[in-house]
Amino acid sequence: MRRLRRLFEHTRAVVPPLLGVLSVVLLFAGLFAVDLLVGADLRVFGVSDPATQQMVFQRYGSLIIRHQEHVLLWFLGVAAALGILVQVVYKLWERSGAWPRSKSQPSTDTPLSLPPSPWPLWRRIFVSAAVALGFHLFILGRSIGQRPALYAETLYDRGGLARWAMLALTHGRGQWLLSTLAAIAVLFMTLGPLLAPRGRAALRRLWDERRWLLGVAAALVLGGGLWALWPRPASRSAAQSGPGAGPAAPSLLLIAVDSLRADRIFEPERGRRVVPTIRQLAERSVRFEAAHVTVPRTFPSVVTLMTGRYPYRHGIRTMFPSLSEREHVPPALPALLRERGYHTAVVSDFCGEIFSRIDLGFDRVQVPAFDAKTIVLQRSLTVHKSFLPYLTGALGGSAGLQAGERLFPELQSLAELADPQLLAARALAALRAETARRPGSPFFLTVFFSTGHFPYAAPAPYYRRFADPGYRGPFRYHKPPLLEGTSPADIAQVRALYDGAMAANDAGVQTLLAGLRELGLSDNTIVVLLADHGENLYDEPGRGMGHGDHLEGDHSLRVPLLIYDPVHRFTPHAVPGLVRDIDVLPTLLGLLGGAAAPGELDGVSLLPLLRGEKSSLGLRAFAETELWFTPAGPGFLADQRLPYPDVTATTAIAADDDIAVAERYRELVTVAKHRALRTEQHKLIYRPTRDGPRYSLYDVQRDPAELHDLSAQQPELLARLQAELFQLLAKDPSVVIDGGFVLPR
Repeated sequence: MRRLRRLFEHTRAVVPPLLGVLSVVLLFAGLFAVDLLVGADLRVFGVSDPATQQMVFQRYGSLIIRHQEHVLLWFLGVAAALGILVQVVYKLWERSGAWPRSKSQPSTDTPLSLPPSPWPLWRRIFVSAAVALGFHLFILGRSIGQRPALYAETLYDRGGLARWAMLALTHGRGQWLLSTLAAIAVLFMTLGPLLAPRGRAALRRLWDERRWLLGVAAALVLGGGLWALWPRPASRSAAQSGPGAGPAAPSLLLIAVDSLRADRIFEPERGRRVVPTIRQLAERSVRFEAAHVTVPRTFPSVVTLMTGRYPYRHGIRTMFPSLSEREHVPPALPALLRERGYHTAVVSDFCGEIFSRIDLGFDRVQVPAFDAKTIVLQRSLTVHKSFLPYLTGALGGSAGLQAGERLFPELQSLAELADPQLLAARALAALRAETARRPGSPFFLTVFFSTGHFPYAAPAPYYRRFADPGYRGPFRYHKPPLLEGTSPADIAQVRALYDGAMAANDAGVQTLLAGLRELGLSDNTIVVLLADHGENLYDEPGRGMGHGDHLEGDHSLRVPLLIYDPVHRFTPHAVPGLVRDIDVLPTLLGLLGGAAAPGELDGVSLLPLLRGEKSSLGLRAFAETELWFTPAGPGFLADQRLPYPDVTATTAIAADDDIAVAERYRELVTVAKHRALRTEQHKLIYRPTRDGPRYSLYDVQRDPAELHDLSAQQPELLARLQAELFQLLAKDPSVVIDGGFVLPR
């Protein structure tokens, strides 16, 4: 009987804490349900239609259900852990005698004899849920302040109190108030038991009996300080070999910044304001101020850069090439350097997913995955705004974000979580590991920063650095897909978000270059900084923003190209002559002591320009548009193009979840491209339409904004440039020229 009574008493003692934990779990289950009901939606690249949604649910319905169960399990696990923590704090208060004594409890003058005085069960449950809710609101507020683009759709876009609260957390004193209240709460919960009668008595005993602990603590602090201040020898260059060995081959660091416009660097005042680190690098480099890309979209542009060949030769002409096209790409720079003993690696965030879909010869590929399943899982996860703070490092910083990515890998390719500082740290960790494993061996490291790509969702404090605090339009925190700015305030805000994203990238570049110096590698590493394409930012009426949709103007085609070479020590200078992305590969091979066989590449070496022997090579730049995601838009209206459906119809999902342009649209997508030929003086644009081909001709020296079409005034020049363009297009095996039209062969 005594044992039964004791078991009953123990059971009764456990029930209140369990109910307290259960109250927190039920609270979080309610938050999960609210998020699911309010936020359930499915969009693909900003496009949503019933047919696509039906296809997705038919194909991925069971996956979505399992994923929701996975999210719920982890969310409730967080709730249970938080509930247990709350019960521990509650127990400390209860044992310390900090609770107010009930009226029936006799008073005593001996603090240590105070018995526990627990609150009623209902009050315990209420307090447990309230404390957990307070903690959740704190971490949610912290996450909103750090990465508001994740929450804009749920809070800011709804207006009213939700918008006011979000603005206070991001642009007002909300973060300061949040941190202050959290500090007060933590002090209250921790100091309360210590200042209660039992707590004070325990502290007195510790002071009397454990003074030696204070001495040990003081010694540890002093020793740690001396260790931190003790001078250390400079780190030996990882590029140095053993005594008597010759100098190692130069290493190569390729820094690519997605969507970086040339004017953000080459305009001195703007460069120092927006990208000061990159501007300083430019002043120490040979800077090509008229570098142009062939296709202003990431996948075909990067492959063009890495192969030195035009898209019709390497086969990657859209963001969604087929598996067969990706498998037949000719040898690229990483593969060529690997054959020469280089260790090759690429590290990137969301836009660098292209490297996961194609083998260019990198030994190490540390980039996110991308396929249809990843898109579905991303949307399945991001509807749960209450769970996101625990996955995105609201408390644990980059370590917390990396832990969240391990649990849910789909977070790695989420644009709103791109963090240049985290990317730089990952790149340096990869470089540090490789130089330790193969000391003295040259490396080729590509680091691709994605934050500059729309939605321009830079982390704090960069998203608000250049923005107008009083702006209340739809672009407060990011540039949503397909939503176009209409007012001057909208346009100014989009540009401010873009500049903030570039400032965040600049900080990442600063961390990367500083790490290169700390590793002792900077003196033997050639640093190349460039962009995969530029960006239109409502520069001229009717041209919109973005890239890859039209060829009007130079803002999406002209990119910065910087080459800092501490090995050959070229005199820093500006190169005004036109150069192309296809010229980068032969130039780098020449700097690294090799050359491609004649005829293999479409580009030429820029070494004469690097040495300062020439200011121009008289080159021509070819360009073409990419896949249109929507039926029409700024610069490619219905009467300015050959029509085809939006991206959800023109692409198909393979059995392995790979996304590629559907076979039935492949020829049409290729033929419908706008094409351009650019010289240092003029630019010709070809547009196929249902009414026949249309041409535009501009004098880019006198008319850099390309506002005045000269095709009618200068027919001879038009015919000459048209012949040059068609001569180049005649080399494309997939098309034929007939009556001024580019047609499928």
